[in-house]
Amino acid sequence: MKITIFSQISIDGKLTLGHGGSSKGLFQRLNDEDIQFIHEFRGKVDAIMVGRNTIVTDDPQLTNRYGGSNPLRIIPTASLDFPDSARVLCSPEDSLIVTTERARGHAMIQRIREHGKEVLFAGIDRVDFNLLFSLLKQRGIEHIMVEGGGYLNWQMFDLDVVDDIILMQLPIIIGGATTTTLADGEGYQDINNTKAFSLHHFDARSNYNLLHFKRISAQTY
Repeated sequence: MKITIFSQISIDGKLTLGHGGSSKGLFQRLNDEDIQFIHEFRGKVDAIMVGRNTIVTDDPQLTNRYGGSNPLRIIPTASLDFPDSARVLCSPEDSLIVTTERARGHAMIQRIREHGKEVLFAGIDRVDFNLLFSLLKQRGIEHIMVEGGGYLNWQMFDLDVVDDIILMQLPIIIGGATTTTLADGEGYQDINNTKAFSLHHFDARSNYNLLHFKRISAQTY
């Protein structure tokens, strides 16, 4: 299975405007051609994954609006704390809500199913991504695009499952010590624990720089 982190970021690596803010402001710097690039990439993958915080702050639809197929929308969440009016539930495209065994009695599960969306249990207290990826692979999912917030991205990096990073780097500085970055979470205190990538491709475009990194040490999972 291939995992690609795909994000729009500022020069200083921020994904949003302010702590707990939305990423939609960054899209104001992009034109129709830039948006089409994002959606066409979605059309090339089997699934797209975002975290609960992204659903709450941005309420994305996560579809490919320029023809072709729509990816399976995957939302991992132990808390199930997001509105049942979210577009990933109300729009007709397939969505998979991944939660934990301890959430089996949560009232949100029934509401998700009433929208015709699937609930998958993976893990006891926290979503077990290794188990999730194994189950997804059994379903024929081979390429996942992660448009996560900083915490979901961090979990992917910490598990060492990220194969590619594609960044649309906007020529702006956002700042803010608590503003969401490409990878938040615990971070590493030892340089030997960090994850290494090589720059595979660089393209200076009109509104942003396109950066494509590939993992240096491949791992089978």
